[in-house]
Amino acid sequence: MEISGGMQDEIKAHLDSHFIGPTEACWKIFEFNMHEESPAVQCLPIYLPNEHYVNFHAHQIVNEVLARQNVEKTQLTAWFDYNSAHEDGLGFTYWQFPQHYTWNAKDKSWHPRRHARVIGRMYFMSPSKGEQFFL
Repeated sequence: MEISGGMQDEIKAHLDSHFIGPTEACWKIFEFNMHEESPAVQCLPIYLPNEHYVNFHAHQIVNEVLARQNVEKTQLTAWFDYNSAHEDGLGFTYWQFPQHYTWNAKDKSWHPRRHARVIGRMYFMSPSKGEQFFL
């Protein structure tokens, strides 16, 4: 399919050529899940002190964002806090922690897990990052 100027509309060509076989059609008719994310994967941030990400909208004033309650609290710092206050989590490394504890984003804290299996995955860190890599 060509659009003005002799260029091809690759998106339209792809959508027009999409084929659903009988097996996939039955799967969709009976509303079965096409794929399943099991076990769930929880990404764990790694950063040096005072170098974590802070989310905010463009219209917000930076000083107000930094003054928010718990802005310094992240999954990593909460992991350190939990381990300093409780002995039950001391046997787990940071990446193992989500298998046994859940992260509550609202109050920014870890709580013992009751159900479901989760894998903790730390973001890739290049050796060129130095201290952050060795953390």
